[in-house]
Amino acid sequence: MKKIIFLFLLFVATISANENRLLFYGNCIACHGELGKKVAPHLSEVKGYYLLKYPKKEEFVSNMAEWIFAPNEENAQHKEAIKKYKLMPYLSIDLDTLIKIATYIYENNDFGVIDSL
Repeated sequence: MKKIIFLFLLFVATISANENRLLFYGNCIACHGELGKKVAPHLSEVKGYYLLKYPKKEEFVSNMAEWIFAPNEENAQHKEAIKKYKLMPYLSIDLDTLIKIATYIYENNDFGVIDSL
């Protein structure tokens, strides 16, 4: 019975991780990846700025998600990027989805490489 519960929890965690990855690639990589015209800082750069200020996962995720939900110059972690690329536009993505995306960003480093989704 314990093995079945463990396998079920592993399955649920895998589904959740894949959902977060798909949300990231569906919403972020076009502007923050290496492909095409560069219109925003690369995600590894953005992640680095957030990790400096918010090394703990919970703080990183909540602060990144809240900023993307309502981008503003005052709370920006990478003010030089705003000078270079302008302020990130409002994306009309709900906060729960942004939390999933920020979680993916915190937990991964494979930005800009599109392989099999």
